[in-house]
Amino acid sequence: MIDFSSQTFQNLQTAMLNQVPNTIDKREGSMIQTAIGPAALIMSDAYVSLNMVQMQAFIQTASGQSLDYLGVIAGLTRYPASPAVRLGIFNTSVPMGARFSTIDGNNSINLVVTATTDEADQYQLTAETPGTIGNSYVGPILPITAISGLTSAQITDILVPGDDTETDDEFRARIIDALNNQPFGGNIADYKTKVMTIDGVGAVQVWPTWNGGGTVKLSVLGADYKPASAELVENVQNAVDPPPNQGLGLGTAPIGAQVTVVAPTSVTVNVSATLTLLPGYEIAQVQTPIETAISNYLLTVSQGWGTLIATDHVEYAADVYVARVIAAMLTVPGVVNATNVQLNGGTADLILTQSGTTQQVPTMGTVTLSV
Repeated sequence: MIDFSSQTFQNLQTAMLNQVPNTIDKREGSMIQTAIGPAALIMSDAYVSLNMVQMQAFIQTASGQSLDYLGVIAGLTRYPASPAVRLGIFNTSVPMGARFSTIDGNNSINLVVTATTDEADQYQLTAETPGTIGNSYVGPILPITAISGLTSAQITDILVPGDDTETDDEFRARIIDALNNQPFGGNIADYKTKVMTIDGVGAVQVWPTWNGGGTVKLSVLGADYKPASAELVENVQNAVDPPPNQGLGLGTAPIGAQVTVVAPTSVTVNVSATLTLLPGYEIAQVQTPIETAISNYLLTVSQGWGTLIATDHVEYAADVYVARVIAAMLTVPGVVNATNVQLNGGTADLILTQSGTTQQVPTMGTVTLSV
């Protein structure tokens, strides 16, 4: 790329004036300087525009719609926002298409009944507003559609988590990954590419030949990077290799591949530590910020859970390191030091199992602090 940063108004004007003989008056306010100024200004604006065009021409620096246009090089489009699917519990039966509203102030959204469940008076409700906004609310909901005999309505579990529109950085990384690891004919990259297009999927581990030749296991996290719900697992299974006629190529999996879709096992991470605090600080003041900091660290671990860490064999990792937990604690104002840090009662790093038979992902547990 060409560096246009030096092509400023002042530098351009100076360069233009240097082309004028010194025998001619070119001081500030002179006719020459006055005539050259507007031209230098227009040229500097042109260089700014040229630099913007150059930046938007490359995957590494493009953004917005320009990055969308470049995605076609890898045969990809940006993931749009997807709506959350929640479990609704009522005191009576409700019709398909009935609409409800959450009671959440400015964050309130509407939901519509889209499917039944195996339990009486329990239904799947899909958020009308796509995105993670549909994941957070739990509690009573108000009917928009008049329903006779309805006295109780609430939403509880997340069946399929909603996800926001893919960011530029996420889309850019996916484009580069697709160009470096060409998805084709049922290879690992092919499975990952197809599964990640399914609404509600946040990450996937692909385990080939986990139970003999022709078998593939897909372990899936939701868009919230928690183990996929039974409904999301079923959605992925039906899209990739629908039962009962598995192996026939009726989904996205190649003919002959028998695919098993599962959710990984959640491993609760309980943390304990002895803190040194600045004068004037107490445990109560840092408890919540420390819990948030550790939770954010565990989220980064889960976000990398589906990334292959080897080039010559299948290997994944989602380990929790004591040093990283300490580092997270030390980002909290008022915390000077953290000692005696334990994960699940031990002082060692927490090494989670990632294999064809067992996949584990960390989940935030309790945080016990002392001074």
